[in-house]
Amino acid sequence: MDTVFLVMATASGFRASERQPLPLRVFVDRSEADGWLDKLIDYHVSPPEQPHGSDNEEDWSEWRMQMNAWRADHPAGVVAADYQHFGVYDLPLGL
Repeated sequence: MDTVFLVMATASGFRASERQPLPLRVFVDRSEADGWLDKLIDYHVSPPEQPHGSDNEEDWSEWRMQMNAWRADHPAGVVAADYQHFGVYDLPLGL
């Protein structure tokens, strides 16, 4: 039986029940799916750093602009940028 590999985003935490699992990409090769997942996670865990401790509105405005750009450039898309978990799922074909 043939299998494809689906990279999905899932949510957790506050209001996670309002976010359905989000299919992102399908691959015919597991190593390609794993490679894309690695790149996705590397990007996802490196958002712009918040200006902790700053009361300066300009610092926070700059951070919000950086976050908007980070979301826009997210390899899985803007919507997936707000998800917390990503994984590869094996999908058998022809059932």
